Amino acid sequence: MPFPDEAWCLWAIEQLNADQDAAAAAAGWSGDFGLVVRGLGPELGLYLGAPQGGRLPSPRRLPVPELEALAPKYFASASEADWRALIAGELDPIAALVQRRLVAKGDLAQVVARLQFRGLFERWLAIIRQAV
Repeated sequence: MPFPDEAWCLWAIEQLNADQDAAAAAAGWSGDFGLVVRGLGPELGLYLGAPQGGRLPSPRRLPVPELEALAPKYFASASEADWRALIAGELDPIAALVQRRLVAKGDLAQVVARLQFRGLFERWLAIIRQAV
């Protein structure tokens, strides 16, 4: 199941939803998500609706123009190589933003309000790093 195929993306979201802190972290979240993976021939767009009932919905693959037309509240774009490096912990997210290797948009207030759940993110990354 190679990154970023559809089965891998679905599996990754299932792993996040299965975490004991996922529902609490999702409580009160407002906004949907869009991700772009460049460098795969045609760019790959992934769309995730806003959490519902404390769970992220299954991701949908979309052509990038369709994803952009949805105007997700949170959006991130990077090359396949940079996504892999971010997931593997080989590329610091702040450095990637400064170097414009990662383009991200969204309301940081919601993210900052959930810093108490960083353990959830760290556990999730540990699981998905094994599958990249």
